Amino acid sequence: MMQNNCRPVYFLALLIVALLTTSVHAADINSIRAVNGRMCSAGELLVKFREGVSPEAADTVHRVLKISEWRQGFDNSYQLVSFTPGRESEMAEAYKKRPEVAHAEPNYYATTCSIPNDEYYPLQWNFPLINLPDAWDISTGEGVVVAVVDTGINPFGRDGFGSLSDDRLMPGYNAIAGTRGGIDFNQHGTHVAGTIGQETNNGTGVAGIAYNATLLPVKSLSFQGGGFYSWIINGIRWATDNGADVINLSLGSGSYSRLLEEAVDYAYERGVTVVAAAGNDGTDEVLYPAALEHCIAVGAVRYDKKLALYSNYGSAIDLVAPGGDLDADQNNDGYEDGILQETFWAFGIGWGYWFSTGTSMASPHVAGVAALIKAIHPEYGPDDIRQVLQDTAEDVGAPGWDERYGYGLVDAHAAVSY
Repeated sequence: MMQNNCRPVYFLALLIVALLTTSVHAADINSIRAVNGRMCSAGELLVKFREGVSPEAADTVHRVLKISEWRQGFDNSYQLVSFTPGRESEMAEAYKKRPEVAHAEPNYYATTCSIPNDEYYPLQWNFPLINLPDAWDISTGEGVVVAVVDTGINPFGRDGFGSLSDDRLMPGYNAIAGTRGGIDFNQHGTHVAGTIGQETNNGTGVAGIAYNATLLPVKSLSFQGGGFYSWIINGIRWATDNGADVINLSLGSGSYSRLLEEAVDYAYERGVTVVAAAGNDGTDEVLYPAALEHCIAVGAVRYDKKLALYSNYGSAIDLVAPGGDLDADQNNDGYEDGILQETFWAFGIGWGYWFSTGTSMASPHVAGVAALIKAIHPEYGPDDIRQVLQDTAEDVGAPGWDERYGYGLVDAHAAVSY
């Protein structure tokens, strides 16, 4: 199984200025929806009629378009019309075609211009690289279950996963023993889970991508960081049967298995998006399960968006995401360019914020963005989510798909604005 390097950030060495503001995200307000990638009030338009159009003529336009509710804006500068939500684009076009109308546009939504107030967020260079936090104004993953099939998840750190506050961490499963429970004694799964859904905007530690998603721990690798295919197969199938919308597999092997493929197909056929790490051998062979047809295979890039030397690539690669490089400081922040999340040294001791690198760190970026997409499009299946990720990726290699970068670098904001 793949290994990753891991180095700590020591609290006293950090000098961070946090932006102590809070923002209201669209996911918190039921009447807000995305229209052409922009947040607006559901079922409302702002309409301005041309000079000289009488109130009676304006009323006639509303009635012709089967609008029964409208009211004047401030100082009669526009009219706010209401209709069944979901028709915003359709109604805007209908009004624009009327000669009496000067402008018709959605009732857009604005937020405070802030970043998460987590104290070490400024060290998470990888999130702006994939266009966070802009995507958080549209989706934070609420209502989506992401299974982390890994070494488990340990919830007892300083930053946590909401297990004591809002039950974002579900009861897990130990696929090795076939019992309930998925506590991590290795550190790998906890770090991976942090990238997907660490507690965010709590003034503590670091942020996560889909920080309102629910995490499902599935322990399929031992405390040594390895596991048999039988454990991984059991974990994938159990996660599928217990509510997973997305499964992250930051693990891999060079050995093809028909039964492993059947487990991935089982998840896919039941609407689960499966994301997996491409491997850390620096070769042109993507590992399994990432190389399987119904897995999204993820390679790793550095801060400069170049493929990391350790990242596998080849004909099965789909996307790339930040995986880091502990031998570089390309952003000149004084720290190695690893992926920073909360985890521990081993056996639940040595808690801190650790930089890790590898395609294991890249894969959860894509799984997290998949959760953001699923939250605003619950009707989307794995093919739809894959298509969105591919169509909106930043093309950082040769034009179009190529064997080093696949379709490109995952773009969170473009994906949720699709």
